[in-house]
This record gives sequence, C-alpha cells and structure tokens, in this order.
Amino acid sequence: MRRPEVILAALLAALLGFGLSPGAVKTERYLVRITAPPAKMASLFRRPLDFASQAVRERPEAVVTHKEMEALIRDGYHIEILQSESDLAGVALDPFYHVLEETQEFLRTVERSYPQIAKLHIIGRSTLWRVPLLALKISDHPDEDEDEPAVLFDGMHHAREPLGNEICLALIDHLVSRYGWDERVTSWVNDYEIWVIPIMNPEGYKYITDNALASPWWRKNLRDNDGNGQIDLDYDGVDLNRNYDWNWIYAGSSNPADWTYRGPQAFSEDETRAKRDLALRERFVLSLTYHSTGEIVYYQWSWPGTSVRAPDHDLLQEIAAGLAGRIKNTLGTGTYDYGRQTGASQSSPWMYAVTGALEFLVETGTSFIPLDIPLIESIVASNLEGAFFMLDRVRGPGITGRVLDGRTGEPVEATVSIVEIDDFRYILPRKSDPATGRYTRLLRPGKYTLEIRHPFYASPRFSVDVGSHLKTKDIILLPRSDRRSGRDRGPRKD
Repeated sequence: MRRPEVILAALLAALLGFGLSPGAVKTERYLVRITAPPAKMASLFRRPLDFASQAVRERPEAVVTHKEMEALIRDGYHIEILQSESDLAGVALDPFYHVLEETQEFLRTVERSYPQIAKLHIIGRSTLWRVPLLALKISDHPDEDEDEPAVLFDGMHHAREPLGNEICLALIDHLVSRYGWDERVTSWVNDYEIWVIPIMNPEGYKYITDNALASPWWRKNLRDNDGNGQIDLDYDGVDLNRNYDWNWIYAGSSNPADWTYRGPQAFSEDETRAKRDLALRERFVLSLTYHSTGEIVYYQWSWPGTSVRAPDHDLLQEIAAGLAGRIKNTLGTGTYDYGRQTGASQSSPWMYAVTGALEFLVETGTSFIPLDIPLIESIVASNLEGAFFMLDRVRGPGITGRVLDGRTGEPVEATVSIVEIDDFRYILPRKSDPATGRYTRLLRPGKYTLEIRHPFYASPRFSVDVGSHLKTKDIILLPRSDRRSGRDRGPRKD
C-alpha cells in the first residue's frame, strides 16, 4: 500500500503542477436512483444525465448535481439518494488496483520480460497533460506487421472505471505467461496480432487517484474548456466515449458543464484520435471495450430516432449472446445480459460503421470502483472467460482471403461486400488491406454473395458457402481492359 506521505506528495504535485488551485471548489454530486410511471421514464433517457448504466431502464441510477436533482423532482420523478461524493472523499483506492504509474511500469516490465512476443507502443498522448497512451502488441513477431487478423481490447474511456484496466492487465499476464506451453494461448499469439490499451483516459484516472478519490465519479478527461489554465471540475473535461465521429450530435451533451459533454467537435480529443488512427491502420476484426457498470454486453445498434438495426445485426447479436453467456454475474445467479447500444458518438458504433470491426462494449460489475478484493478478482476472472471466447471466435465462421491483381500478383485495395448484408446508407464500404490485399468477414454459417469492386478492375460477384470455420478464398482481379477484350475470367476457384 502506498504510504500517506506519498499520496500527499502526489496530490500536491497534481494541484500545483497541473493548474488545479488547492482552494478549488466543486459542486457536490450524488448517486441517485430514479423512478417514475412508465410514461415518464421514456423521456428520462433523453436528458443528458450521467447514467451509471443504460442497461437499467426501470429504476436507473445516475450521478447528478443538487440542481439536476431538483429539476428531476420538479418534473415528477422520485429520487432516492444512494451515496454522495463526500461519502467516498479521502478513501484510498485499494492497492489491488494499478494506478497509472504502476500500469505503465507493468507494461514496460512485460515488454522487457517477453520481448519475443510483446512490443509496447505510444499511440498518442492525453489532451491536457500529454500523458502517453500506451498500447501493448502481443504476437509471435511483435516487431512485424504480419498478414494476420488483429484484435483489440481497451479499458477506461471513463476515469472512474478501473476494472477495465485490471481486466486488460490480467489478459496480458495470461497471454504472455502461458505462451509456449498452453496450446490455446500459443495458437492465439501465433495466429493473431493482439493489441491491448489498458487506459484510454490516463489523465482522468490520474486525477482521481492523485486526489485521493476527492471526485470519485469523475469520468471525463481534463480538457481546459474555458481556457483559464485551471482545472475547473464543474466545467472542464470531455466524455471521451461521446467524442467519436459517428452520429456525433445524437448522444452526449453540448454543454461543457455536463459530465457527458461530447466535446467542441467530433474527434477533438487526442485520446480518441489515437484509437481512431490505430484502428484505421490495423483494421481490427474484433474488439472489446470495457466500462462499468451494469453487467451487460452491448452490440450495434439502435439507430438514433429509428428502428433501424445494424446490417450485421444477427451476427452481432449472436456473438454478444455468446460473450455475455461466458461472463458470470457478481451474485453468482447467472451471466451478463446483452442488448443493443445506440449508434451514436461512441467508440463501438464508430468502429463498426467506419472500420468494419465488430466491437462490443462490456459493462462490468455493479459499481464504478468496487473495493472488496474477492469481488474485484471474481469480476476480472469472469471477464477473462469472455475475452477467451472472443479470441476463439476470430477463427470463424466467416470468410477471409486476399484480393490480388491477376497480372502482377500484387495486392489490391478493393471494396469487398456481402450483398445480403451490407447497407452503405449506414456503414462505410469494407475494403481489403492495401498492403496485403487481405479481407476478413466474420459471418454466420450460410450461403452469401460476395461482390468485389474497384474502378480499374472487373467487378466479379459469386456465391460462397460458409461453414463452421473461417473459409479462405483468394480473389484474382483482371483489369477492365481485359474484360473488354473477352479475357475476364472472374475470381479464381478454390
């Protein structure tokens, strides 16, 4: 456990070195439970409140100010105060949790101890304090960009949700410590490129821990919204998981004082741009992003203001159900639930719509920062089972292959679409990798029509049967000039 004088020194450094006045005053916030007749509850979720979980619809909990509480009561809602921030102020974070500096050292130690399979990357820096955003790549050739499916795990878009960090670190430890003797782990590391970003919001997390949980429910980063050189807890910061550029204006708040403030514009924050750039480069097949609370797995999507479902809805729902069914709840009475997430401004809808990655948001546990060690350990262990399920799912069902130029054999970046599924009104076209020509689509077993498009090549369309595994089919494209001369032979048959 860190000594009191160490905590005090860190607190003073944060206060004096990073622009927060020691005399700063913040508005007290309360964790409340909200109830009302069903007709009124429908309108509740249109308010830009800081809900603890969107999964709880009948008696939702939210973090609110006294002013927000009064407004809810005036509008006919019943409020039950569960806890106030002052109840937790000064309570030390349990040493089971890795604070920012300990997390950074853990990742450096893994890279030093397992250089043959682990490589640490700085993918960006935080918006205010310029804290490095660290991502660990685990693969059998971590220094190379191999032609292998890539998978992403990340935690802590929100500062108050350290369970995500602990799950990511436990996953890293499991993979590196068992490589070479655990057949299942060894196959994942040999066959995939696994990326882990344990802390997406390092400065927000550092603020919470360095200030001895004085603001234990802080969720945003520390953007200086009013430009006064101070950290104003009632006005500064951006909710990173409302800052992604997909239906950006339909979620979160436009008011900087709100804890769901989505930022001055989409991708205004260095943290979200770091994930964006990594995802565009690596073209992840699957991704898990960890949050708290609710014990639910969210998949894509409930399109804002409509009943439109994601083009891959059936597959996404199936994977979400499988993932949720692997994660035991804290009561031991069953497993996590699963449901659709709104398709707006958050990481998962952006990842799916823009990059094609099937990203699932996992709301872990039933509180932001549980302090009971056995409970923390059980949540982490249960969520690892979900991560293992996802790593296995990369192997199919689905289809993969390379798109190649029929004359030169060089890779081609072409649009590869599933005619029965893809709807480009709601998603961007899926393209093969320009460096390798690789395309990968996870699917349910069945028969599909694959269509390949590129302005300089003929556009073949053909049927493919997908079974229980990842089917491989390379596609050879001929230039349009060959097509005009009668030499178009279409795709190569397996």
